[in-house]
Amino acid sequence: MTLRSLTLTTLFAASLFAAGAQAHDPALHEPTPATKAKPITCEELADTERYSADLADKALKTTCEAEAKKTKDSKAATEEERG
Repeated sequence: MTLRSLTLTTLFAASLFAAGAQAHDPALHEPTPATKAKPITCEELADTERYSADLADKALKTTCEAEAKKTKDSKAATEEERG
């Protein structure tokens, strides 16, 4: 009877130890980086430190590219008039 109790106690203790000694991902202990806000203006789109540059709709990016091209073309025309 004593041997049976000792065996069951040993098996129970071993099962508790095995359950607590499971491997886990060490990345769970690292803090997650804060999510960046979605840019609304072209200035915010250019600031990649504060705002996310990954846009799903790409509408703002195309608008900003069109404005930049328009500005570049108007500067070139102004320089041609001066020169």
